[in-house]
Amino acid sequence: MSTDSTNRGKKFAKDFGIYSIGIFGTRIITFLMVPLYTYFLDDTAEYGYYDMCLQICMFLLPLSTLQLRDASFRFLIETDADESRRRIVSFVYKALFSNIVVIAAVAILMSMLVQVNYLYHSLALLVAMTLHEVVGQVTRGLKHNEIYVACNLLNAFLIGSLSFLFIVVFRMGVEGIFLANILSRLTAVTVLELKVKILRRYFFRSIDVRAIGKEIMRYSLPLIPTNMCWLLTTISDRFFIGYFVSVEVNGIYAVTIRFTMILQTLALIFYQAWQETAITQYHTPDRNKFFSKVFNYYLFAWVFLLVIFSFVLKMNYGWLVAPNYQPGIKYLYAMGIITILMSISSSYFELGYQCGKDTKRAIPALFFAAIVNVTVNFLITPSLGVKGVILSNFCTFVFLCVYRFIDTRRYFKISIYGRTFALPAILVAGYFLFALDEGVMVDVLSMLVLLVAVLAVMPRELTGQIFQKVKQKLGK
Repeated sequence: MSTDSTNRGKKFAKDFGIYSIGIFGTRIITFLMVPLYTYFLDDTAEYGYYDMCLQICMFLLPLSTLQLRDASFRFLIETDADESRRRIVSFVYKALFSNIVVIAAVAILMSMLVQVNYLYHSLALLVAMTLHEVVGQVTRGLKHNEIYVACNLLNAFLIGSLSFLFIVVFRMGVEGIFLANILSRLTAVTVLELKVKILRRYFFRSIDVRAIGKEIMRYSLPLIPTNMCWLLTTISDRFFIGYFVSVEVNGIYAVTIRFTMILQTLALIFYQAWQETAITQYHTPDRNKFFSKVFNYYLFAWVFLLVIFSFVLKMNYGWLVAPNYQPGIKYLYAMGIITILMSISSSYFELGYQCGKDTKRAIPALFFAAIVNVTVNFLITPSLGVKGVILSNFCTFVFLCVYRFIDTRRYFKISIYGRTFALPAILVAGYFLFALDEGVMVDVLSMLVLLVAVLAVMPRELTGQIFQKVKQKLGK
């Protein structure tokens, strides 16, 4: 494989563009759902309860998928041989379907013992999410990125259309949100199968998968506790707010989280594009230099985008959500900083474990991070409320970034540019400027000052590339 920086840079940019189309398209539709949900679900407690059900499904997703979503991509991306692909897909599908049967049996047993609202809705959503995640990653591993992106767009379009139908037309409330998400994902999975024909071409019940199965499970099983600990640290805030503050406030917080998902979208786009590039470039001789350059540029892009995103959203929040949900805007900037820290840890450093196929080493960091998160939340959330949850998350992800920066040096050594050390100061200044409540003109001026500061310390090569791209666009 060529190690030429121009070629691999173009490959990374191409992948980033492909994933951007799909993921941005899906998240824009998700973003548009926020006003719909807030205006037609006046009870913040009702939306807060749905959000907790959704977070539980997200928390259980590593267990329901057996992390075969990551393993299938990691093993398929390295082979073009049909025989190897058949063994990988056959094992993944057999294990996945067996696990879904077990989960359904457990849920039915649970329904006999305890009364849980929306239990079967949540089970159906979990199964739909499981199939969508695994089949989607198999499609990526088989190098059908365009089909994968198109089906993600279809899924988002259906969620939007069906949500409008069930919530606005039929007035089904939270049940309509569940139904829209379930049907959309199942439809997307069906279309993926029709386009790629995975079952017909690669799934064989009689094929011997014992050897590849052991190898895949050695890779995927450590990712289950890893990702559950990760999700515990990222979704526990809703439960602490619901317990120590109120379900109503949790609904307000959940809406604000929906807006930070726009930033999480950028992290996901980068992750999927960088995952493929990092794995294929892992054994190149200039790996450390290349990885360091991407890392530093990534941080500058993050801070620049956070400033634009947070201040523009602040100036428009009043008409984007219903009045009952508007107090959440004051938490937005701090939550954006936390999103950056999350992204550095998960979208960048975590790939070290994947590149080295050493996924078990990812467990200790997240185990300790979960302990930090839960401990700090119990100590300060009862007195500080939502601010305590945000501070707890900040401490958690600072710890995780530092730990992984040190631990992943066994896979690649990241050098931090001198200019990059100016970014924390800009973020702190932005936090105080964002807290000002002096009107739109002050917000616009604050945003411009921060953007100029980022550009002033940005590496000259990066600013040159940005201005060249802008000049090309304007010249068209």
